[in-house]
Amino acid sequence: MKRKVFLGLIVIIAIFSSYSCSNDETVEGTVEDISISQSSPEFVAKLSEQQKINIQKTGEAFLQNQQRHAFNATIDKDIPTRYGIYSFPQTETRAVGIWGSYPAQYWTMIRLRKAKVVGGEVLASHIRRAINEAVSEMEHNTNVRFYNSEGETEVLARYGIKLPNVSIGYDLSKYEGTGSFGLVGGEQFISIPQTFNDDKYKSGAGYKQLVAFLLHAFCNAAGMFNEQQRPDRDKYVTIYRDNIKDGYQAYFEKCGRNYIMNGSFDKNSITIASSKAYSKNGNPTIKLISGGEILKNLTLSDLDKYFLNQHYLPYIGLEKTTIQNLIVSSILMAEN
Repeated sequence: MKRKVFLGLIVIIAIFSSYSCSNDETVEGTVEDISISQSSPEFVAKLSEQQKINIQKTGEAFLQNQQRHAFNATIDKDIPTRYGIYSFPQTETRAVGIWGSYPAQYWTMIRLRKAKVVGGEVLASHIRRAINEAVSEMEHNTNVRFYNSEGETEVLARYGIKLPNVSIGYDLSKYEGTGSFGLVGGEQFISIPQTFNDDKYKSGAGYKQLVAFLLHAFCNAAGMFNEQQRPDRDKYVTIYRDNIKDGYQAYFEKCGRNYIMNGSFDKNSITIASSKAYSKNGNPTIKLISGGEILKNLTLSDLDKYFLNQHYLPYIGLEKTTIQNLIVSSILMAEN
């Protein structure tokens, strides 16, 4: 028997939903990494190996059975929401399942912790503070909930699976950070470039860029794609492909299928590329049809919030077993 999640109240706003977008633009090369940048370090949401296979075979990163979210799915009765998943894999072997065989676009809760780096650097205090601020903004403005999985068991022996976790740590690169789209299964990472240790990112405008980097990373991890990938984007923006750095063309490709659009093109989305992101020559890579430039956004837009609220419910906060861990706080803030 499963317990169903019901929506008590829906705030109706202008919405246009499309689950079968046309893919009228030829994709150049293999879809690899998808990123963002301007004056501050870039964020790159990497497709998992399985997502790359899915795109090659079907034109979409998530298959139909991976589209489960809070309004169309049920959670198995013996699965705590803090596990992050809707159901345990029943058709996979133990050997496969232990590494995570349950990819999905959305989580029940996003499990968050520090990456385990032997002999590595502890995240700087201002970065831990920015992580908490980004989590707080997400939870204050959307139905997305985070669970502090620091120090918890990783493998459920009874089911033979490795629980999903988003682990945050430093990237070896100074100029680029990475993350994932949706729930990949097992451990996935948000890697923070070393550049964010510079003094200019510890306060003021630089610190806001750091929080924005994390908000973008969390939105992608929560299942959001990037705004310039909308199949109707050519009505709103112009892409200057000759100015895009090699290896970054995939970031500007339109989605193929199973893409949900809320309202018109959102130039204020936290996920949209700014006008000179990924430029190889300092010239714009993307501009509004009107000719105006797109600035790097620092906060969630109204449509970012609405999208997340379409696919997540705040019911998790009612569970006594998880309420004390809803906000990632003291553990990520601690020095050890």
